[in-house]
Amino acid sequence: MPFLAALTTFFCRNFFYTSQTIDGIEVRGRAEFIRATREALEVLENNIQFPDIQRYVSIIKQGRRSGMHANARRPTFVVGKRTWSHSPLWYAGAIAHDAYHSKLYHDAKAAAGRTPAADCWTGKEAERQCLAFQIETVKALGAEPRTVAYLEELRKNPTYQGHNKGLRGCWAYFLRRW
Repeated sequence: MPFLAALTTFFCRNFFYTSQTIDGIEVRGRAEFIRATREALEVLENNIQFPDIQRYVSIIKQGRRSGMHANARRPTFVVGKRTWSHSPLWYAGAIAHDAYHSKLYHDAKAAAGRTPAADCWTGKEAERQCLAFQIETVKALGAEPRTVAYLEELRKNPTYQGHNKGLRGCWAYFLRRW
């Protein structure tokens, strides 16, 4: 059975996933994912923060769970189905949120001249900053008050993402369902 799983993964990644460049960002995934990502990026296009989002996200990739790989050679936002299949506005806010994680990482790396500590771009305080950017973005996009209220509630104590370092951090990422 492991061979069959590996073969299926290889086949899906190489034959069903495609890649398109949308607004300067490479988007990798199935057709439905690319369509949803295009819609979310169209929502963001006229937003004042969009140039920063383009600067800090090189690739948006379909995945099992969401997370920003800011330390990759090309910063990559991997997006789980619960996020990309939500409304275009919510998905746009998620893209903005994770772009800000990448901004925090790159700003800290430039200041230190080396790879920054995880707490510079992940963890509770970084999550608050990313949620603030997400809130600012979705407000500018005309989000409903209940969406903004939900994000503001998360910002009060953002511990939903779990640990951000070591094996516990890897495990917390693996357990995500968004």
